[in-house]
Amino acid sequence: MAQADCIIVGSGIAGLATALALRQNGLSVTIIERQSIGREASWAGGGIVCPLYGWRYPEPVMRLAALGMAAYPQFIETLGALSAIDPEYHPSGMLILDPYSQEDQPTEILDWASRHQITAELTAARRHFPHLSEREALWLPAIHNTRNPRLLQALTDAVTRAGVQLVEQTAVQNILVENKQVTGVKTAAGTLLAPRVLVTAGAWSGSFTPGLTPTTVFPVRGQMLRFDHAPANGLSTILMEDGVYLIPRCDGSVIVGSTVEHVGFDKHTTDEAIQRLHRKAIALWPNLAHAPVTHQWAGLRPSTADEIPYLGAHPEIKGLFIGTGFYRNGLAMAPAVAALMTELILSRPLSVDLSPYRVNRPVAPRT
Repeated sequence: MAQADCIIVGSGIAGLATALALRQNGLSVTIIERQSIGREASWAGGGIVCPLYGWRYPEPVMRLAALGMAAYPQFIETLGALSAIDPEYHPSGMLILDPYSQEDQPTEILDWASRHQITAELTAARRHFPHLSEREALWLPAIHNTRNPRLLQALTDAVTRAGVQLVEQTAVQNILVENKQVTGVKTAAGTLLAPRVLVTAGAWSGSFTPGLTPTTVFPVRGQMLRFDHAPANGLSTILMEDGVYLIPRCDGSVIVGSTVEHVGFDKHTTDEAIQRLHRKAIALWPNLAHAPVTHQWAGLRPSTADEIPYLGAHPEIKGLFIGTGFYRNGLAMAPAVAALMTELILSRPLSVDLSPYRVNRPVAPRT
C-alpha cells in the first residue's frame, strides 16, 4: 500500500512550494531530505527575486523566472496566511553598474525588460549614489529581495501545518520502478512507496534519477559573506558590479556574493574568495569599511550544461517527475515551478510548454 500520494525528494524552495501546492489540492505528500530541510542551495543564496544579468540567459530560463516573479506577491500572501514567520520580502530595487558586455546593447536590454514586464531605466549611477561615477547603469526599481532562510522557515512551517510529512537525514539511493511505473524510493533507512515521485534534489539529483547523471546536473559553488548592522550603513538597494552583489536586509545587515566555482561538492569557503568579496563590497559601498563580517558560507547551485533546468514528466517512467537544475534562479522560479508541477502531477492542462525543459533534450554547453 502506498504511504503517500506523492514523494518529493529534496526540500529546497521548489520542493517545499510544490509540496504545499499539492497538499492544498488534496494529495498526501512526503518530503525526503538527505540532510536538514531547506538547508542547501535555496538557503545559501542571496534572496534576489530576479536572474542576475537576466538578458544573457537562454529565453526558457528567463521565461520561467518571469512567471515566478509575477507570482511572488500571491505566493507571499499565501505564506502569510499559513505561517507567522516573516520572509522579509520587499522591493529594494537593483542597480547594475555594468550592464554591458561586448555583445550587450542598450536597446536589447530594454527590450528584454519590456518583454518580461520588468520596469527598467538606463541612468547615470551617480543619480542614485553620489560616490559613483556618471557612467550608465541599469536601474530595476521593482526588483524584490527576500531573506531566503526565513522564507524557507516559513515554507517549512506552512507545509508542516498543512500535514506534509518531513523525513530528514535520509538519502535516497534509488527510484523504484516496476513495468515502467514508479512505485517509490529506496533509502538507507528503508523503502517508501508512492505512485508519484518528484525529484527536486538540486545538485544531487543526477546520482539516483533515471535519465540524469552527475554530469548532466552538477554543483557550482558560490561563496557569500554577511556584514553586520552598521549605524551609518544606509544601503537601501541592491548594488551589483562584476558579478558581485550587495543586498540590504531589513535589519541593516548586508549580504555579499557570490563566486562561481566548479569544485565538485566542496562547500568550504576560501580566504581568497572571501577577501575578494570583502574588497569589492567596500569599493561599491564604502560605508561598510568598518562594519564587522559576522558570517561567511558557501552553497552548491545545481547547474546544467546549457543552464536550462530539467522540468517535467520522465519520458519513459510513468509517475516520475523532475524539477532540478535551476542553477542561480531557483528562488525566482519557485512559484512558477510549483504551479507547473502541480498541473503536471494532477494531469491538468499545462499553462506553459515544457518541451524546452525536457529531460531527454539535446544539450549543448553554453559558450
